[in-house]
Amino acid sequence: MTRGDQNSGDGTPGLLRDGRSVLVRRLTPGDLELVVDFSHRLSRRTISMRMLGPVVQLNRAGLARFMNFDPATQLALVAVHEDRAVGVADFARVDGHPERAEVTFTIADEYQSLGLGGLLLEHIAVAARDYGIEVLEADVLAENLAMVRTLENSGYAVEFGPPGSVLHADIAIAPRAQMLARSDRREHQSVRSSMRRIFASRTVAVVGAGTGPDNLGRAVVRNLVDHGFPGRVFAVNPNTPAVMGLPTYPTVAAIGEPIDLVVVAVAATLVPEVLRDCAAASAAAVVVVSVGFGELDEHGRAAEAELVRYARAQDMRVIGPASMGIVAQQDGHRLAATFSPSLPELGVVAMASQSGTLGLAVLDHARRVGLGFSGFASLGRSADVSPNDLLQWWEEDASTSVILLDLQKFGNPRKFARLTRRVSARKPIVIVTSAIHTELGGQADPVPADRRAITDALFSQTGIVATRTLAEMFDVARLFAHQPVPRGDRVAVLTNAAQPGVLTAAACRAAGLRIAAVGAETRTALRDLAPGGDSGDAFDLTPRADADRYEAALRALLADDSVDSVVALFTPPLVQSTEAISAALVRAAATAPNKTVVASFDGTEGVLAAAGVDGPAVPSYTFPEAAAAALGRAAAYGAWRRQPAGVVRPPSGVAAERMRVVAERAGFGAPAPEVVADLLATAGITVSSAEAAGGPEVSVSVVADPVFGPLLAFGVLGDPITLYGDIAFHITPVSDLDADRMIRSVRAYPLVAERDVDALIELVLRVAWLVEELPELAELRLAPVALGVPGAGVVVREAALVLAEPTRDRRHREPRVQSP
Repeated sequence: MTRGDQNSGDGTPGLLRDGRSVLVRRLTPGDLELVVDFSHRLSRRTISMRMLGPVVQLNRAGLARFMNFDPATQLALVAVHEDRAVGVADFARVDGHPERAEVTFTIADEYQSLGLGGLLLEHIAVAARDYGIEVLEADVLAENLAMVRTLENSGYAVEFGPPGSVLHADIAIAPRAQMLARSDRREHQSVRSSMRRIFASRTVAVVGAGTGPDNLGRAVVRNLVDHGFPGRVFAVNPNTPAVMGLPTYPTVAAIGEPIDLVVVAVAATLVPEVLRDCAAASAAAVVVVSVGFGELDEHGRAAEAELVRYARAQDMRVIGPASMGIVAQQDGHRLAATFSPSLPELGVVAMASQSGTLGLAVLDHARRVGLGFSGFASLGRSADVSPNDLLQWWEEDASTSVILLDLQKFGNPRKFARLTRRVSARKPIVIVTSAIHTELGGQADPVPADRRAITDALFSQTGIVATRTLAEMFDVARLFAHQPVPRGDRVAVLTNAAQPGVLTAAACRAAGLRIAAVGAETRTALRDLAPGGDSGDAFDLTPRADADRYEAALRALLADDSVDSVVALFTPPLVQSTEAISAALVRAAATAPNKTVVASFDGTEGVLAAAGVDGPAVPSYTFPEAAAAALGRAAAYGAWRRQPAGVVRPPSGVAAERMRVVAERAGFGAPAPEVVADLLATAGITVSSAEAAGGPEVSVSVVADPVFGPLLAFGVLGDPITLYGDIAFHITPVSDLDADRMIRSVRAYPLVAERDVDALIELVLRVAWLVEELPELAELRLAPVALGVPGAGVVVREAALVLAEPTRDRRHREPRVQSP
């Protein structure tokens, strides 16, 4: 049976260490033949490890009895790859101990040491907790070192019994930070492996490649061939003998060798048939250029979802639908699997776009302004491969230094926020926010204008550089690609015309920068070089300045310790050589490689470079305001990266197990006040109606955001909130320093500065802990909260909350298997 013959079925996708995909689902009595086939492929050693003894064969009758389990006390999961079971995990509740269950794992020989045991453990632990089970018991042969290591490295609290030939292990399956971190690392490695199969493809097939000049498939073949793809390219079209000089094949399977990547450019109605063909050819990934899916109607969304379900069951990743292709160029490997007529030069920027064919303009603009790319992915509908996948690929890609995101939606907002926090600490991420949509009720609704400032602030907490337009995005990208991140916000302006210098200084201040106060030695050096003087805003070299004067002045400014960056302006008089002055700026910038130089040079939109200069190019902008805005955003990112992160720690006195018991008893909806008080008490928060000393009162809340998920909200009650909307928001998790900065960020902070701010910080941290530990928490409002004098603490006077079915991305970031 080929992969094309199988049925995807229900299940939750999971990735192995080598990037291959499996589906994990519940085992049902109808799966007997699947399990019988699985047992026949197990080696004697694997069977003996599973049965704790020298059992040679598992017979059909015994397997049938195994399949006839009691759904109230037992559960089994199966991992399926290419229509065959590759791993099984099951548990059975221990008689007389409803909180405990015995668990076993069996992994097919060829899938051992690929992380499948750990993946099944994560799934079975989540399912067991849903059964009210707290501890899984496992008996493991001492010689089964692979399983012992799987348990030890799971991140769960595992206690082994006395040494012997059989080790007894008790696995406490409550979520733990260590387990979640290890789960994240396993997923990260698996995602990177699956992306490597796409971006490091060695064989590419293009389905739908034709002979017409407007044929998209033909354009893809031309780019692959003309731009030096080092692997093999195949054209698939049953109706024509050749395309671009390449012989065609009627199907992908007819090529007769494994295909890494397939680009599909056919009518939407034909895509399912093509995917079955790709599965038969063992294709690793598919780029679906075709349109006519989820962007149309409910029927199209259903077809799109089925497309992804089928592809993941066949171990294929999907980019698209409505993708314009991908570009990967590094280490001598150039993969241009796109129909774009314009491709960027080699560089250090990678970009993910959901804007469809607008990506054509993006690539053309990048080429014109001298912005080189290491990678580009047009995600289209992002039905499978998401921005989160690409972030994890580019995070460790040595060829990528800057990441650009042009997105309309996020696949998993909380995961996106966590990923970007981590990646931004190493590489700048620049996003254009104007097109961001949030999926509510199945429809895409634009982010309201009155919350864009909030969205930008939340982006800044993850280190993301938010821009309003694609032009602004590329302005910032050019700076990051060619210059170091500014080490501070002090900027000097160098000009040969007074008025543009003044305007540029004003633009710098508007961008959050400070005009540098240079030292006396620098002023002395510039006295003769800048006869136009120092207005306090800019150093004016006057229109007579030549290349030597520009270079000397810029060198002097960059040598000053009070200058972090320089904006150099040049408005050409008729008598000067623009090439000589451009080269002078580049030479001077090269003398201070740790400082940032940008220019607005003779209306040049691009970069300034000089032959024979061993140093970075200098980005140039048509108008100086754009240079100042880009520099301001880069400086803000630098400040975020230098900012101490603080410590995320569980507050003292919290009771996670008790919290879960109370929440389960409360059910969904708005609990009664006494239940609210009981639930908050598990987080160390006391609700009291006792009179408090007079003083300011505040609100600490949890609100739902469609982009970022649950957010903490803080504000001072009264006019600051009701009249001015003075509220600070923060994503979770929250460190001690995050909580402090959040409180200090409201304009009304002086009203509470003399009260017990430390106690208020502790309250915020306890609420943040609740958000992380209680996925069912949809809303929370603590108000009024009275603030005592320093050392007196805070008093929560009233509290209300709402519990709801948690969204998929809030379930402790763990996988949950779909019910059959």
